[in-house]
Amino acid sequence: MRRLDCYLSYIYPVTVERTGSRWNPFLEVVIEGGILLLNSRNTNYSFGSLHTMFKKAFHRLNLRWKKINSALILGYGAGCVAETILKNNPGCLIDGVEIDSKVIEICWRYFHFNNDEKVTLYCEEATKFIEKCNKRYDLIVIDAYNDAAVPEGVETDRFISQIRDRLCDNGMVLFNKYIVSKESREQLPDLVKRYSEVFGNCSVLTIMGSGKIIVSKKIE
Repeated sequence: MRRLDCYLSYIYPVTVERTGSRWNPFLEVVIEGGILLLNSRNTNYSFGSLHTMFKKAFHRLNLRWKKINSALILGYGAGCVAETILKNNPGCLIDGVEIDSKVIEICWRYFHFNNDEKVTLYCEEATKFIEKCNKRYDLIVIDAYNDAAVPEGVETDRFISQIRDRLCDNGMVLFNKYIVSKESREQLPDLVKRYSEVFGNCSVLTIMGSGKIIVSKKIE
């Protein structure tokens, strides 16, 4: 990040790179208020409002970080959720799954999360990764989006059941449901019902208006 661009970003957003991919026709790396962000056309992908939302969610949940030694992030983006987890528990081992190779390339070039020995990145669809995964995690964060749309299959009963199977006993899942339209708002009650039926428990955190974090715990 150039010092001049950093200074100017407090006056107006400074675009560093614009690009696109099969999954995201528009991707933009921008500096705003001295912070490097990754945005799609209609939403923040990493280190902006999304970063703030998850930090607030983790704070409100009052997680016992010393017992969270493994985490899975479905929809890794540029790594802001991983950064937050590692700040709370530097020893946590993280698997990150990101469908878009262009996003991973941006992550490596600008956000440097390929250098963290605690993070293993996979370029794959979330549903396919979960289908063949045989590991268990203390924490699973689901933030899988193509722009503002949730990929097909991520909100199904089958996928939610597979998520439960991939959690350790007393493990927790957080699902970011971005409320961006009437359709997404109408989908929320049914999604909450599905998590409640699979896990036997479910709560919803409302953060920053459009952010709804569905939270369920695997209790044996």
